[in-house]
Amino acid sequence: MTYDLIVVGAGPGGLLAAKTAAEQGLKVAVIEKRKDISKITRACCEQFIMDENYSGDTIEVLSDRIVFTKNGFDVSYDGPKKDIHDKYYISPGGKTIHFAYEDRRPIVVKFDKGRLLEGLMQECSQAGVRFFMGTVAFGAGDEEKGVEIAVMHDGHHEIMKARKLIAADGVNTGVGEALDINKGRRYFATALCIMYYLEGIGVYDPTAMKTYFGRSYKGLAPIMIGPSIESEEVGYVICTGNKQYPPPDIFNNVTTVGALAPEFQNAQLVKKVGCSIKTFSPLAVPWKGNTLFVGDAAAYVEVETQGALMCGYRAGHAVAEEIAGYGGFDAYTRWWQSSFEFLGEDFMRVAQGFALVPKYTDEELDFLFGLIEGERLEGTYNQYRSPKIMWDALFRHSEQIQAERPEVYEKMTGAQASLSDML
Repeated sequence: MTYDLIVVGAGPGGLLAAKTAAEQGLKVAVIEKRKDISKITRACCEQFIMDENYSGDTIEVLSDRIVFTKNGFDVSYDGPKKDIHDKYYISPGGKTIHFAYEDRRPIVVKFDKGRLLEGLMQECSQAGVRFFMGTVAFGAGDEEKGVEIAVMHDGHHEIMKARKLIAADGVNTGVGEALDINKGRRYFATALCIMYYLEGIGVYDPTAMKTYFGRSYKGLAPIMIGPSIESEEVGYVICTGNKQYPPPDIFNNVTTVGALAPEFQNAQLVKKVGCSIKTFSPLAVPWKGNTLFVGDAAAYVEVETQGALMCGYRAGHAVAEEIAGYGGFDAYTRWWQSSFEFLGEDFMRVAQGFALVPKYTDEELDFLFGLIEGERLEGTYNQYRSPKIMWDALFRHSEQIQAERPEVYEKMTGAQASLSDML
């Protein structure tokens, strides 16, 4: 059987793409390696980001659906939610930088991703989408008239055919590897991440996200502690490392010998999930031949759940328009390029923001954070805006820093220069 569209990956982007395309009258199949998508086994923060115009849209979280006010669609969701109002960056000496909205509206809203995916899958089935669960796509070929996907299910190999293909299989896209989309992209690193869910963390706050910067915390990257959707008592700890400095070793150091170790004396592990992420520069043009690369498969690291949903909605329409001869892939590309900040010239500001580790000593971080500890910075989760807001606040104290700590000021201005060199 030849389909109009095959979607590889049953995450939020792939499912909404399949549903949208099927509603346009296309014959659609979804290939997914997991047998049960309701069980989230990969590290994922499971949150809707409430920044205005985040990734080109402002969302509203209602009782039974998520509304995308600019892209003009909504997604059904009536599962549990949790509002998070505060975000803190914390130095080794306990100095804090506080992000929050003046009116106390949430920065992010936690949700149950497994429940969201279950609902989308049901709607796909109702629209006529056919699912191939527990099936791995291990090869792909793109020809003038369509695509062929080599799949394996229970040890059996098969070739599936379609007029168009959507690769929605994540940042480590196997379809992308088969079609050689990483040629020409800049490779940054491979990050290993584990999220540890625990009860009894001493510094846990169920309404706040906390990021700990400094060498004494014993992390390779900043240590993140925040609330989960599991329960009011369960928080997560994110440890990010690499092969040389693996997350389990980081977690052991953080909880036994680091500056936060006393806060874990009574903590009990509930569960842990992990992921391995190859980070590349984003695809400026997210399609090749008859294949459209959606969401994380074309991104710099990730587009978050709401970004994936937007990509899926747009991609489903794009495929229908492409098949009808209206240049849907080009229209999708224009939307993609105008929506995501990592496609802008200053996307590496996220790297500048987290250059606090290991460039600055713990004492220098205490000094810097202390300069703006009493201020309330703009409420934002945005990983690209947050560093800019933080550095802008610090540079308002330039004269004091230059007078009292010229060596710190030199590091700060050097970071600005280094950023300019990278862009």
